[in-house]
Amino acid sequence: MNLNDIKITPLLDTLRLQKISDEEYFSEVYKDYISNSRLGFIDPTNGGSPQKFLDGFASNRIFSDSLTLGTVVHEQILQPDLFDICPDLDRPTAKVGFVADEIAKITKSDDVSNFTKEEFLQACLTVDYYKGNPTNEKRKEILPKIKNYLIKLNQFLQYDDRKVSTFLDSKTLDKAKNCISALQNNKKVQELLHPKGLLEDPISECEQAILLDVRVEAEGLEPFTVRLKSKIDNYTIDKESNLITVNDVKTIGRTLDNCDDQIMKYHYYREMYMYCYLLSLCAKKFYNLEKCSVKSNFLWVSTIPNYYTKVTPMTRELFKIGAKEFKDLLRRAAITLFYKDAIKAETFINSGL
Repeated sequence: MNLNDIKITPLLDTLRLQKISDEEYFSEVYKDYISNSRLGFIDPTNGGSPQKFLDGFASNRIFSDSLTLGTVVHEQILQPDLFDICPDLDRPTAKVGFVADEIAKITKSDDVSNFTKEEFLQACLTVDYYKGNPTNEKRKEILPKIKNYLIKLNQFLQYDDRKVSTFLDSKTLDKAKNCISALQNNKKVQELLHPKGLLEDPISECEQAILLDVRVEAEGLEPFTVRLKSKIDNYTIDKESNLITVNDVKTIGRTLDNCDDQIMKYHYYREMYMYCYLLSLCAKKFYNLEKCSVKSNFLWVSTIPNYYTKVTPMTRELFKIGAKEFKDLLRRAAITLFYKDAIKAETFINSGL
């Protein structure tokens, strides 16, 4: 059968809109749910496959200064009441910093700076620093830096009750502060995140998760169910104008004239369509909004000086592209989850192409 003939029906009684911490959202509890990021693993136009989809994030853990930078910027712009900006603790840069952070997570010592050789090597292996076995010369170079950072981290964790989730090296921390300031000073960004109404201010929520089961019907297969999940940076619901808006904060390590290319390269249009689709269902179920208008925006900040910012609205054309791609990949993902076997899934998918 053709992939487009696979019928997917949302089971609205399973629809949930709630606060879920990142720790829980990415935990075993929701590991079988399909997110936009997970759909990327099955996208054939981007090197994806059923096998990569089944492998998921377990074999694709990424250690990146740019990702940790993005995390801190998101926390300070969207949830400043829950997170504090990290202090400068002389964290090493690049992979050495991640080795140090991994040591702090796995060490059995009450003092994270008092780690064992085995814990150090395990951290190196996890981060893939010199394939888990750096040379003696490299160890002599990095161990003092790691030790110095972990001593300061241990002191901070003992005597400071600030709510910090991510620690940065000095250079990345400076970038984060500049990015945060730039977004805070962008009037348009702040109006989108904190809109005002004529008689009633719109609802504005950050980092809310949406969970939904969908029923899948495909010729030759018994109907089955798969689960979707998304976590939206920010959404607003304007009851006065019957309008819902999704706002997504994006950091970019280039000048802002590259934003459109980034949207296409990383398929942000698909991500935004999925968010808007799920939020539309929530608007109807939880806020009693019928046939509401939908808008969405990317809120950009460049992580290079002068840390410029801008807002890019999603276009109607991008929504159409995102819808088509989302539905195609969801069908591929559903079939793969049904079989739980990459070869069988590939055979079924290819038979309908």
